Amino acid sequence: MKKYEHGGDIYNNSVRLDFSVNTNPLGISDRVREAVISGADAFGVYPDADYAELRRVVAEHEGVKSENILCSNGASEMIFAAVRAVMPKRALLIAPTFSEYERAFLSVGCEIEYYTLKEENEFIIGSDFIAGLKSVDMAFICNPNNPAGNIADRALTDKIADVCAERNIICIIDECFMDLADNGYSMKGKMPVIKAFTKTYAMAGLRLGYIIGDTKICGDIKKQLPAWNVSAAAQAGGIAALNDGGYIEKSRIYIKREREFLTEELRKLGFKAFKSDTNFILIKGQSGIGERLLERGILIRSCTNFRGLDESFYRVAVKAHTDNAELIRELGDICG
Repeated sequence: MKKYEHGGDIYNNSVRLDFSVNTNPLGISDRVREAVISGADAFGVYPDADYAELRRVVAEHEGVKSENILCSNGASEMIFAAVRAVMPKRALLIAPTFSEYERAFLSVGCEIEYYTLKEENEFIIGSDFIAGLKSVDMAFICNPNNPAGNIADRALTDKIADVCAERNIICIIDECFMDLADNGYSMKGKMPVIKAFTKTYAMAGLRLGYIIGDTKICGDIKKQLPAWNVSAAAQAGGIAALNDGGYIEKSRIYIKREREFLTEELRKLGFKAFKSDTNFILIKGQSGIGERLLERGILIRSCTNFRGLDESFYRVAVKAHTDNAELIRELGDICG
């Protein structure tokens, strides 16, 4: 199977069910679809470079001021822009976690210190993370973390925020999966927070993310972003998504039910399924299971390129019930 940096490699494989990408299983909402289609006639002109209406709606949704919102072409663009704005010499990064933080740090020649999450602790960040903040300029924390799907303890993240404030460390919290999680919380107002419409609203192809931060960090990052980096389609879709009342709560209820179903069934099949708070599950089982599923047109996320994980680890997205049941049937046939 061709190695791919992220999930979603449907372009080099024959895939009928894609469990490698962890977007909202409810899919793009009718309101977003209608907004993008109805706005097509305006796509022949430049979009608002300041995306004023989008920032206003995002700010209202997040309970902050418009000047505390900066948008981007997906969360990845924001991650790289933030690193270029800070230009850290040394950074702290948990492992395993989303690979784009490491790529962004390495792109500016930053030295990276790794805080290794342990399998015996369910890959949960511990209080000893704070010790690693002694000699760094910057850090990223994915919360809930990818690929484990767990939420960090709130008291710990509060302590990390206090330590970073005392030492002038820029610690950015990636909350791209938080809105789909059980018992979620946000660190906005205490640390810069990155969020995206990609996973929450199943808008991966539209590419829309944003950061919530003070005016200085937003101003510094904006200097690193190109003009017109948020398309008219993304702006229209983002506004419509945030005005789609009830979509997120409905999504959380659905995801929790299906995550519990998948976790239980995977464990019955002999997989180690780690506790997740959001819309994907980290599992451990026999190596080669991904290749065998792909032969049947089902793609799951190999975790071999996550630092600290090997070929026995996979990430499985929570999808529609019929798809989840089909995955379990196929795995049962393979493992039986």
